[in-house]
Amino acid sequence: MKSILFIFLIQALGYLPFAQSTLFKAGDRVCFVGNSITAGGGFHHNISLYYTTRFPNQPLTFINCGVPGDQCYNVLKRMNSDILIHHPTYAVIKLGMNDVMRKYYGSIPTNNVDTLRLRENAINVYKEKFDSIIHIFLSKNIKVILQKPTIYDQTAIIKKENNFGVNDALKVCADYIQTLADKYQLPVVDYWTILNKINTDLQKKEASATIIGQDRVHPGAEGHLIMAYQFLKTTNSPKYVAQIIIDNNTKRSNQLSTNCTLKNVEVKKGGFQFKVKENALPFPISDDQKQGLELVSFIDDLSVEQLVVNHCTANKYELTIDDSIIGFFSAAELSKGINLSNCHNTPQYQQANTVKTILNKLWKDESDIRTIAFVEYNTLNTFQGNLNDLGAVKTYLDSVYSNKFSKTEYASYYKSQFEKYLKLCSMRKLLTDEVEKLRVKAYQAAQPVEHQFAIKEVN
Repeated sequence: MKSILFIFLIQALGYLPFAQSTLFKAGDRVCFVGNSITAGGGFHHNISLYYTTRFPNQPLTFINCGVPGDQCYNVLKRMNSDILIHHPTYAVIKLGMNDVMRKYYGSIPTNNVDTLRLRENAINVYKEKFDSIIHIFLSKNIKVILQKPTIYDQTAIIKKENNFGVNDALKVCADYIQTLADKYQLPVVDYWTILNKINTDLQKKEASATIIGQDRVHPGAEGHLIMAYQFLKTTNSPKYVAQIIIDNNTKRSNQLSTNCTLKNVEVKKGGFQFKVKENALPFPISDDQKQGLELVSFIDDLSVEQLVVNHCTANKYELTIDDSIIGFFSAAELSKGINLSNCHNTPQYQQANTVKTILNKLWKDESDIRTIAFVEYNTLNTFQGNLNDLGAVKTYLDSVYSNKFSKTEYASYYKSQFEKYLKLCSMRKLLTDEVEKLRVKAYQAAQPVEHQFAIKEVN
């Protein structure tokens, strides 16, 4: 059913007249495999949003295959039932944060031989199992993209107890991922280096600053935006939403412009008017991502919706789109080119926000599905009863919580996850079906629309 929906959508929507080179192609099924940082999904949600708005006529399926707490050996255990079951064409893998075994690291360095041996063994197991994961995917002709781990913030001066040395261990993991990339000739995205550099630079100004978060482990919204930036840049994702270049007539303007079609270009005394149908939408930014924009040039490098107007002679112009005032610009600004992605009041940007709202609903449903996976793979994997007997399942989860988690720092997390599981487990198919409907709806909402532009001299 899934493939039928997407084949229909591809046929119905057609293809872009101005093709842009991109890593993923129409119809690809991309599984993001990892631990809680992947399960939370921020970075690949941004990647998905980029692809949906930038290539609305090339539908893709991005699938969250992250499970909180996962190590490489957990991924191998759930490989068939939770990953390969989706029939991916790509597997995008990021593991390491849990594999290094943070419990072997304390607030101060140690020379204890036994502890150092445990640390070394953990990394050796990571290396062995990660290689096995890659081998499985490649043996099934699934394309693999490697991702180096994110950092553990062992330098921020914050309240959270510090497991000093974990970030150094993650650097060892990151270096090994590069070795695997070289061995198998695979693309690799380096999160460790960019996050470590940005975090170090921030803490030179403020010792308590962190791009990761108060738990030292999970990047915040701005961190996930930086990760998406690194992924998209590393995979040579195109910069331009469109280039709208207005010259002296429609034909000349279309020759100069890219990824859009212009009609009825009129250049006359007092201003310009024309119709434009862009083939993509700008990337919409959330309020909680704004710090990320100060740390990487996401918009300038990945979301340029450029409007250039030649032959400007007046000092100041008013830009309207569909009769709504967008802003006022000088002749110099219009001649050089303005990036409409920075104008959040355009109908194109508002349409992109609509797409994001739909995807937010999809990601919420997907998060609920990952809660089901988390509890089943990490707790109910030792349950001997019938999973359809919710009374027995509740009794078992209550017992596990009381005996294992109730007195730990993760007590509230496990309590909430167990409670959510009992509410959601019977809704698995409903949630899965809803995700597929929302994915199609998001692409439909992203379809290009023609807009009327007017640029008028202002006295």
